[in-house]
Amino acid sequence: MFGCLFSILLWKLDRQRVLNFVNLKLNKKIKNVYILQFLYFSVVILIYIGLSFMSNHFIVKSNEVYNAIAAFIVIDISNTERKNLNHTEKKYFYDTISTISRALICGFIAPLFYIMILGNAAAIIFTLLYNLSLNEDLNIIGTLIAIFCIVPSLIGELFLYAIYAFKNKNFKINFKGDYLSNLLKTPLLNVDILAAYIESVNFYFHYNGNNMHYLKSYGEYNNKIDDACIKDYLSISYFICFILFIAILLMRLL
Repeated sequence: MFGCLFSILLWKLDRQRVLNFVNLKLNKKIKNVYILQFLYFSVVILIYIGLSFMSNHFIVKSNEVYNAIAAFIVIDISNTERKNLNHTEKKYFYDTISTISRALICGFIAPLFYIMILGNAAAIIFTLLYNLSLNEDLNIIGTLIAIFCIVPSLIGELFLYAIYAFKNKNFKINFKGDYLSNLLKTPLLNVDILAAYIESVNFYFHYNGNNMHYLKSYGEYNNKIDDACIKDYLSISYFICFILFIAILLMRLL
């Protein structure tokens, strides 16, 4: 609880920017992207071993302090609100749905999911790798994060679909036959599509692969993403986070 609180209060601490700075510095010295990724994996493994050792040998005196520190490191959703509300130009509106979806899944649901099933160390490693995966050149890390996001994305989709059905009084969503392939390759895309249906706007995705580049539209609407859509989707994301956090607290207490 205190870890999440401090994560919200210290929302100006941009973890992605810090890791991006480190990555740029290393990239200037290590030109080969595969060697760079091997270095990152080696560091991550050492961090995981160190955190596990600390936890198992009670170097961290209070387990609750460790939980608070871990939650502070892995929960990263408040910073997204500032980024989105500052980008009010129309050219940014179609990026904001994806930004909010990434924050919901990768900045909240996935870390707490891995804390619950694998412990704090696994969640911290996920957060480190996720922030590094924002560099598209680190393709192996990006693929690994996509795999780790499958189950958390499904959890987020269940909440979003329930909200869509309740809000729009409709149960039909057309993924254009791409749901399974999206789930396995780009699981966050299905979250974006559900968000677009909730806000009654189209979502456009740029496919790039097999020497083909094309834009695909999901949705059946003519409305455009605007400031009201962004704020509404943000409020929905915070609502989902609140419900999940309460559920996890109750599970811990019981």
